Amino acid sequence: MNMPTATPVVNTGATAQALTEIYSSQTELAVWQRQPDPQIAEYAASLVDEQSTFRGISARLNTNEVASYISEKLPPGTGRQAMIDDLVLVCDMFSCLFELDVIGMRLVKLEQTMCPKLHCDQVPCRLLLSYLGAGTQYSVLPKSRLAEQPSQPPLQDLPLFAVALLKGQAWDEESEHGLMHRSPTSDEVYPRLLLSVDFAS
Repeated sequence: MNMPTATPVVNTGATAQALTEIYSSQTELAVWQRQPDPQIAEYAASLVDEQSTFRGISARLNTNEVASYISEKLPPGTGRQAMIDDLVLVCDMFSCLFELDVIGMRLVKLEQTMCPKLHCDQVPCRLLLSYLGAGTQYSVLPKSRLAEQPSQPPLQDLPLFAVALLKGQAWDEESEHGLMHRSPTSDEVYPRLLLSVDFAS
């Protein structure tokens, strides 16, 4: 097995084309940087409000079921349609990029740190998108060098509304992959609203 020692390549761009860079053999993180949408941000805030009945959605879906499922599960509120359109767009892009007929999707309200330790996912690739609170934190050091660090290495933050593709350990059986990342640990950024999209298991 090849053991990379170079810094993982992070590719970012202002258009969705940036996400195709995930297929580059050296890329561990591809990011489509987007400006926050005020309507969606307002609706996201309503979902995590203490008075909200929203408890998150999680499902394994055929790609042609995504729109109807999301529409059924999201409660009324200002910006609801904008949120639905964005979720459908992102899920559709993920399924098209990897030629998937079925995906796993989760939209969750997080009230405390879910994964405080740096880790890499046991999946080929995962999409993460933070609508509210703060984005996922990641290290630009490869796993093989993190163990050598005497203390916590500097971490980078994914911006809110950025669509990020993170390679996981199952990307390639011949080479070591997997971007090290974690949930932000500051209490000040919670609650968060986080979307994740995966290959359906």
